[in-house]
Amino acid sequence: MANVRISDALLAVALNPTEDLETALDRYYAPGYVHRAEGRELDWAAFRQVVVAVRGQIRGGTVTVLDEVVDGDQYAERHRYRITMNDGTTAQKEVVVFGRFAPDGRFAELAETGVDIGENSTSEGPRLPDPDPATIPQEVSTFLNALPPDPQVKMLTHSTGTVKPFIQFARTLFTGLELPERTRELVILTTAEYTDCDFVTSQHVPMAQAAGVSDETIRLIGERRLTDPSLTAHDSLVLRFTAEITQRPTVSDELFNEAREHLSDREIVEVIQVAGYYWTFGRVSTVLQVPVTQVYGEETVIKLDPETA
Repeated sequence: MANVRISDALLAVALNPTEDLETALDRYYAPGYVHRAEGRELDWAAFRQVVVAVRGQIRGGTVTVLDEVVDGDQYAERHRYRITMNDGTTAQKEVVVFGRFAPDGRFAELAETGVDIGENSTSEGPRLPDPDPATIPQEVSTFLNALPPDPQVKMLTHSTGTVKPFIQFARTLFTGLELPERTRELVILTTAEYTDCDFVTSQHVPMAQAAGVSDETIRLIGERRLTDPSLTAHDSLVLRFTAEITQRPTVSDELFNEAREHLSDREIVEVIQVAGYYWTFGRVSTVLQVPVTQVYGEETVIKLDPETA
């Protein structure tokens, strides 16, 4: 039996259960399982009681794996979970786990510690006020009048010298790439995930689905499971290559050579450009705390006329 994963266990046992508790517990935890959390040790019966209580308090949740290492029967992992309580409130926590597997691959013991992560507050609007219309040049104002009055556009408009070419470049990324539409959306969703940008994710999940990205692949991106065996070699490469670009100044020779097996030279450059654009877009959103007010379709970008807009 293959070793189990704590992310799968959390989803199946507590956050998004699809089977009865006893079946789920038996799938991931060996008899005699011991759980340690924040200095408190729980035997099997006490652990089960905690799970029952959690199931009764939450509506659902997600898990994002940040690091995971297996060495023989030793296990280490770091993840972030986000839960929605029955009253609609949400909470996030980052957790580090150390443990040991039983011979059958289930968990024999786990020890965990974590820290609460505050939610970005966007209920009161962005961190910056809307720009003063009197400071916006007429050419830029005319261009903006053709766009939806979205908070993200207003934040970008603080830089009147760059807002027009910046937004127009989005159209180029939809009309001027050799990179297939589906691959472009994989790059965008991965960039959004690794910049923690809910704004870009919200806008592009429907576009990715329309481009042929499966719900399962979208879920794996959200859980950062970029080497999952269900992914094709091409998709796994695109996701891993994008994640490295987003997080680090360069990529390894091994990963770059793998990229050349799946992407043309032009496509490699275009992946970097798409990731860079949405990294910037994402950071404007997260740093300035821009709320998601509406989800726009691809037509909103395509209809921008570079000659007249």
